[in-house]
Amino acid sequence: MLVININGPINAGKSTVCKMLAKRLPNCLFVEVDELLSDEEQDALKLDFMGGIKERLHRLDQLIETEKKRQIYQVILFAYPMEENNYRLWKRFEDDQTQFINITLSPSLQVCLTNRGHRELTAWEQGRIQQMYQENYHCPQGSDLIIDNTNQTPDQTVEEIIKFLKKSL
Repeated sequence: MLVININGPINAGKSTVCKMLAKRLPNCLFVEVDELLSDEEQDALKLDFMGGIKERLHRLDQLIETEKKRQIYQVILFAYPMEENNYRLWKRFEDDQTQFINITLSPSLQVCLTNRGHRELTAWEQGRIQQMYQENYHCPQGSDLIIDNTNQTPDQTVEEIIKFLKKSL
């Protein structure tokens, strides 16, 4: 089994690429991490922003552990901005039957700060994107592949990932 994270700052194209990639990978489960906990549920649990993040990641961990035991999927794919401590946590999923791969999308800061597709960035998101670049979310240690997708279409990015996966497996 492969467990693949598509990493990168906000608005790097992670979800778009994941949705397209999930259609191309055999027997793939795409997990939308943000949907693992609704805003209403977060409010009911009285979780602040960081508490919501921790709960979503906890639920992701549980889901991956469950799917490893069930052995139904060949690939579990998710999109999440990875910090170094997340990398260490997710590497623990590796065993003789499971490999964790982290692929980082790294468009230029200027591209990340622009409205793309149907998404209109809020002032908070723009500030967070700048902070994420300062914190090296676009080029973290622990990436198996970093893709500068500044001038790529999502299709081109998916093709690059597919080629990488074929070579690395």
